[in-house]
Amino acid sequence: MSENSINSNKKNPSADRLAKWALLLIWAGMLGTSTSSIFVRFSTAPSLVLAAWRKNFVTLLLLPVVLGKTSYRQELKQLDRKTVLWCLLSGCFLAVHFWTYFQGVHMTTIAASQVLVGLEVLFVAIILAITGQEKYSRWAKTGIGIALVGSVIVAYSRGGFSGGSMLAGNIIEIISAFMIAVYSLIGKKVRSGVSNNVYTFLVYGTSALVLDLFVLISPYHFTGYGHINYWCALGMAVFCSLMGHSIFNWALKYQSPTTLAMIKIIQPVFASAWAFMLFAEQPLWNHFAGGIIVMLGIFLYVRHQNAEA
Repeated sequence: MSENSINSNKKNPSADRLAKWALLLIWAGMLGTSTSSIFVRFSTAPSLVLAAWRKNFVTLLLLPVVLGKTSYRQELKQLDRKTVLWCLLSGCFLAVHFWTYFQGVHMTTIAASQVLVGLEVLFVAIILAITGQEKYSRWAKTGIGIALVGSVIVAYSRGGFSGGSMLAGNIIEIISAFMIAVYSLIGKKVRSGVSNNVYTFLVYGTSALVLDLFVLISPYHFTGYGHINYWCALGMAVFCSLMGHSIFNWALKYQSPTTLAMIKIIQPVFASAWAFMLFAEQPLWNHFAGGIIVMLGIFLYVRHQNAEA
């Protein structure tokens, strides 16, 4: 957060309280999004189709909430063209993120996929630093570096990052990390003037339309993959989107996108636990050691996130 934001929070106990709640809810949302790779592994449909179904489901779930409330309908009508365009752009980046993320999960390990998507924090920090929107103290920078090192340690298992398919999957996940980083930055810009439900409805709806269009021009079909895929898509819509990304969107109004991305770095620890329980992917020493290092990095960053504090 900027120095002005911190000073404002000190003068406004309500804002400070909301910032703390946002921090707590980010952790809860991170737990929900950590199940995403598990649903992907259970599915048998092409990654593009699964991503489209997920966003279609969550858009349909939000539809009665947004259109059923007068204040939300009024807000939709009063949105200016620039804000709508930002929401549409955000939805496009989110669509590509999901497509690439799902594809990468099938090509590399669950831990590696979560770790590499966690590189979002690096892209966010670089963009904010270049544009001068945030300054980082030496300890905050150290925290980011430590967390990234811990994430790599968690992912480096069973042959590391070598191998054709795994290497391609890792590259795809890095692209996915960049897409979600831009999505988060746009969300921070737009959420200051748009309610969370309206923003998420527009963004999720746009991503659903983009993914549906991709499916239509692809060699795939929307149906014929078995009921398990619909349940997986619905599970991700509820646990990962509504109880994960929607919380993140809300929190962006009260917390820095870098803080959000930093906390999400710990997802590989939870994803590795899910993978062990459901797929017998044995956690190794590096999962435990890397997890501790990640948490240390997060602590350092959150403690020293503002260069002036």
